[in-house]
Amino acid sequence: MTIRTPLAWPIAGMAACALIVLGLLSGCSPSDDNSEAGEGPAEIPRNVRVLTIRSSELEQYLTISGPTRTLRGTDLSAEEGGRVIGIPHDKSALVREGDDLIVLDRRLLAAELASAQANHELQTFNAERMQELRDANSVSEIELRQAETTQRSAAAQAEIAAIRHERAAIPAPYDGLVTDRYVELGQIVTPGMAVARIVDPSVLVLDGAVTEREVYLITEGMPAAIAFDGVEGLAKGYVHWVGFEADPLAGKFKVEIHLDNRGRTLRPGVIARARILTNTLQNVITIPRDAVVQRATGPVAYVVDEGVAQKRDLRLGPDQGLMVVVEEGLRVGDRLVVRGQREIHDGSSVAVREEATAADGTTPNDPRVVSQSNTVAERWHGNSGNEGAD
Repeated sequence: MTIRTPLAWPIAGMAACALIVLGLLSGCSPSDDNSEAGEGPAEIPRNVRVLTIRSSELEQYLTISGPTRTLRGTDLSAEEGGRVIGIPHDKSALVREGDDLIVLDRRLLAAELASAQANHELQTFNAERMQELRDANSVSEIELRQAETTQRSAAAQAEIAAIRHERAAIPAPYDGLVTDRYVELGQIVTPGMAVARIVDPSVLVLDGAVTEREVYLITEGMPAAIAFDGVEGLAKGYVHWVGFEADPLAGKFKVEIHLDNRGRTLRPGVIARARILTNTLQNVITIPRDAVVQRATGPVAYVVDEGVAQKRDLRLGPDQGLMVVVEEGLRVGDRLVVRGQREIHDGSSVAVREEATAADGTTPNDPRVVSQSNTVAERWHGNSGNEGAD
């Protein structure tokens, strides 16, 4: 017969409880092979757009902005005083060189001219008569010289009177367009008073400036394409002059770009932008600037290989507009992520939903791409609809 002591009962109870707990834990452990340690839910692939990289060229441009003006523009002033009696050509009139723009009352000047011419004729006759008398030894040499001096003085007075009579009409100094008139019929003008303005619209000048680095990229005679806001297409021009000395206040070198405006389709006085081709890089890899992701370690990009994103560290080169040269990090044939690149990381699962058809990473279905109707500014900067990859 076994005799149980009081201490044995608690020990036996604790042992039984331990067996029950172990059994419960054993029953709760997973039994299938798919729940092994380290495995979790599968990653959802990110939708991306890719661009197959090809070797290309990059044209580098220098853009110069500035106000435009006519090559020749003149405020005409009166040289004589008088009352305005004629305005043969009003504002917006095309005139030829020598055409009268403003005519003053010159009756008084006409009378002075007639008097001076009559005196000149008299003194000329007198000098000729004195020469005959001198040849006959009837007058002295001094008397002949005095008559000749008087004749020359009369000729000068007649010429002065003729010039003053002519200046009472203000003519056009060259072929051009009358852009303004400052006087009215019957108004009294004084010498030096501005009466009208004429410009030659056939040649416009863009006044710009470049930095000390840019001044070495351009030379006189280089062609330029000029864009005006609100005007379709590009005007053709060329670099006419590059300043040798920098402006002491701005620290820049002045540049003048001339453009043909014989059709008078362009208006001066507005801001224009000239783009000058300075260099062309051949056989380089260029990608959209927006495809580059800046990390703490430097610029990177992502390429797709068998549904997986791979990070590539980049060394960038020259850029132009929205395109940049990649000197190291990418190869021809790589499928570059150009949309969705900021939502992935190295090793991300990706699904290629779109293939870019243009070098800037866009497709014809992008909202901002309109065939043959992009603005000049968009074409210059390569902005054909890339909305980013966010």
